[in-house]
Amino acid sequence: MDPTVDLAGSYNYGLVAVSVLIAILAAYAALELAGRVTATRGFVRSVWLYGGALALGLGIWCMHYVGMEAFRLPVQVLYDWPTVFLSMVAAVVASAIALFVVSRKTMGLVRAGLASLFMGSGIAAMHYTGMEAMRLPAMCHYNLRIVALSIVLAVVISFVALVLTYSIREQSTFFGWRKTSSAVVMGLAIPVMHYVGMAAVTFRPMPLDQTSLAHAIGISSLGLAGIGAVTTFVLGFACLSAVLDRKLSLHTMELALAEQRYHVELERQRAKTAELSNKAKSEFLANMSHEIRTPLNGIIGMTDLALESELTREQRDYLETVKLSADALLDVINDILDFSKIEAGKVDLEQVDFDLCSCIEDALKTVALRADEKGLELLCEISPEVPAFVTGDSGRLRQIILNLVGNAVKFTEQGEVALKVQVDLLEEEHSVLHFIVSDTGIGIPSDKLETIFESFSQADTSTTREFGGTGLGLTISRCLVQMMEGRIWVESLLGRGSSFHFTARFAESPTSAAARPVTIAPSILAGAKVLIVDDNRTNRRILEGILTHWGMVPVVAGDGEQALALYQAATEQSQPFNLILTDMHMPKMDGFGLVERLKGDLAPCNSTIMMLTSGGQRGDAQRCHALGIAAYLLKPVRQSELREAMIRVLSSRQLKESTPMITRSSLREGAVGKKTLKILLAEDNLVNQKLASRLLEKRNHSVAVVLNGREALAALEKNHFDLVLMDMQMPEMDGFEATRILREREKSTGRHQPVIAMTALAMNGDRERCMAVGMDGYLSKPIRPQELDEVLDSLVVPKEDLSTETDTIPAANDSVDVVQLLDRLDDDRALLAELLEIFRRECPDLLQAAQGSIDAQRPADLERAGHTLKGALGNLSATNASALAGELERIGHSTDLTEAQTVLDRLVPELGSVIRSLESLCPVVAQ
Repeated sequence: MDPTVDLAGSYNYGLVAVSVLIAILAAYAALELAGRVTATRGFVRSVWLYGGALALGLGIWCMHYVGMEAFRLPVQVLYDWPTVFLSMVAAVVASAIALFVVSRKTMGLVRAGLASLFMGSGIAAMHYTGMEAMRLPAMCHYNLRIVALSIVLAVVISFVALVLTYSIREQSTFFGWRKTSSAVVMGLAIPVMHYVGMAAVTFRPMPLDQTSLAHAIGISSLGLAGIGAVTTFVLGFACLSAVLDRKLSLHTMELALAEQRYHVELERQRAKTAELSNKAKSEFLANMSHEIRTPLNGIIGMTDLALESELTREQRDYLETVKLSADALLDVINDILDFSKIEAGKVDLEQVDFDLCSCIEDALKTVALRADEKGLELLCEISPEVPAFVTGDSGRLRQIILNLVGNAVKFTEQGEVALKVQVDLLEEEHSVLHFIVSDTGIGIPSDKLETIFESFSQADTSTTREFGGTGLGLTISRCLVQMMEGRIWVESLLGRGSSFHFTARFAESPTSAAARPVTIAPSILAGAKVLIVDDNRTNRRILEGILTHWGMVPVVAGDGEQALALYQAATEQSQPFNLILTDMHMPKMDGFGLVERLKGDLAPCNSTIMMLTSGGQRGDAQRCHALGIAAYLLKPVRQSELREAMIRVLSSRQLKESTPMITRSSLREGAVGKKTLKILLAEDNLVNQKLASRLLEKRNHSVAVVLNGREALAALEKNHFDLVLMDMQMPEMDGFEATRILREREKSTGRHQPVIAMTALAMNGDRERCMAVGMDGYLSKPIRPQELDEVLDSLVVPKEDLSTETDTIPAANDSVDVVQLLDRLDDDRALLAELLEIFRRECPDLLQAAQGSIDAQRPADLERAGHTLKGALGNLSATNASALAGELERIGHSTDLTEAQTVLDRLVPELGSVIRSLESLCPVVAQ
């Protein structure tokens, strides 16, 4: 052969067609395998990935090898089998890359581009490695441009194959036009690269190096057919396995979905059954509550009335036992009903503004008598930083406090029970309050500290027998605390006492700024020297803190002898005490003994004396009057009541007036005035009629009684009533329907008749149903006199008070809420004059600071000036001006001062109106 002439070759088009068909079959297998790799997870996915890569790689290599055999040369061609194997490895690696990439959850263009670069390079490596495996008496010469073109084609074809495979990998059918067309396109494209690569080589004759034939083998036509058959079988088996696996997976998925649908339907049926069961349970509980509470209302109410009458000692003992038993039964009923509602998930917290201090003090009043009967000190300490008003559920908070304090009193035989409230976290819109109820009782074993919060559980079964109770109180408290986004826990030492802690999250009350009393104490309290006499160290500390906060100068004594020594020393130094605040129950020398010594041994005693007692006894009032004690108050005493009593006794002393002894009752009467209201009572139960009528008549109200809602509507058409007490369950027409009709009538008249629900229903949603039809309040049976007073006082303004205010309050414009302001200051015009004088001095500086902040574009300074103005104006009940100052604060906080000057220009004349209104309320000072 002429070594200068290239060997001439030709193609066997039959083998070319076979290579193309193998490529198409490999492409179809790739599409099927991609779907299985994508759908499976874990070990199964690895099997599909590596097994599929082997099958697909074998198919691509076979296409390449058959394509090479299709090119016929006039010389014998052998193959170096290790190099052939290496080219097969390159095909398998390229296939693995492809299957891995297309099985990802997402495949962006960048990822597809990088993968196609590796895959195309692998296919090119397979092709040219296979070419190097050829052993023939000729030298291969490559056209580098065509080689480069073949590699580019390999990368582009790989990119197209990846995109097509990714797009239809989840197609569930074996045959489909998209899958078939994609397989054909990919099957035709892959051989293109191969035959372009073949076109890049020419063969020039040269002697064959015999050493290169060490691993060379020849392939007969039969061997070639065998390779094709094996490859076809492997690819077919891979496709068939993928189809069967997909069908099995679909069948398994269908079974899982069927099972899931079955379980969903089963759960739906269970939920429906549970809902019907809960509904039936709720209706049963509501009916039982009504049926039990109705006679209990009569028992408790009539017993209360009987105890207020003249009785023998034996009769009083019997009735007190009846009252105690009825109260215990009511507590059990309430616990069971509350637990049932919580367990059913039907307890919702209200979000209302309330006075936190009043809520706590009201709760402690309930257990004060029990504490006194056991000789316990009941103490309350509220930190000054605790917000006065918050937004939350006052009723549920009171319930938690009652549960914890009630338990503390129950399990404590001597010593004290103390409630402390402090702030854990104070934010702009929320606050987290920390409540601590501590006692000196029997304590709890360490292994029982967690179980006591479980249902129907106490620290020991013997305590259940000794102390009684359902064991639900702490469970209910824990659930309520969790609903308030807090937590509850206990610290205890056996025999030393316990401390129950709970936190609760409350929202800031929008009425805080307007409704919170001014923090400046009346001038009559400022600087007053007070001698505090109490044997309880905690109580001394609490009273000392309160009086110091009010600007007074307290001195404390732990017993009567120390108090006498301090009084004698102060008198000798010509610095006598203005006020002596003494406890009645003290060892060695009680409060009465101390007063007798002061009046007898140290006469004349010019200090005003106030006495605090945990529980009054018959004859105490007469003895206080005889000793000249100015005030006699029951503990735990409200801070507002203590403050009011001090102001009254010191004012009387200053004016040298003789006034009756101050008690809690006289303070209450002075605060609310005498009220004579005309009340309509709609009640069908004769016992409840008699009880409610008697309770109202004892409070100097006139009562008209009707039997149902229809009669109530008729009575309201004929007469005017200040208030309607409406039972909810009555024959002919119940309270719900009657109230609904009444509110419809009022739409045309513009009037509003106060209506209070009075019902034995106590289930979740009862209060909401009452409020939804237009009730103004809710009173649960059995009727408690204290709760009745609270509802009446909160919803009804005394007519005498209205007339008094009209006569005494000067006319003012809308700049100042005069009624609110004078109520806040206890109508102390002298204090108002002091506040006005302070405001006159500070106002120009604050306005100047605001104007300077605007001119100099200093948002932070404007925010500070606006905040200060808002607080000062809020304390003076200047609502409009306070709102404008708040707007300045908001603008400063936003740092955009565009509107600041406009708001300030509106605020300046409004401040003038405020000052004129305040001057009209204290004209003597204004002059």
